Amino acid sequence: IVKHSSPTLYRSWLEKTKQQFKPYSAEENFIFINAWNEWGEGSYLEPDQHYGDQYLTALKSVFTDSNN
Repeated sequence: IVKHSSPTLYRSWLEKTKQQFKPYSAEENFIFINAWNEWGEGSYLEPDQHYGDQYLTALKSVFTDSNN
């Protein structure tokens, strides 16, 4: 169980993960996010009533921001 999760903490985690990432090869350069849209497990990135699309916005910003 993840407590106190927020789009801000998620973005921070993504930024650190991206900075530390070393691809296996040019063709295999994936970062996987566990349990994408697994509602039953509480891990999802779809918009919800509490945060709207802030998790998706954080994801997009980390991977489209040229400063990261």
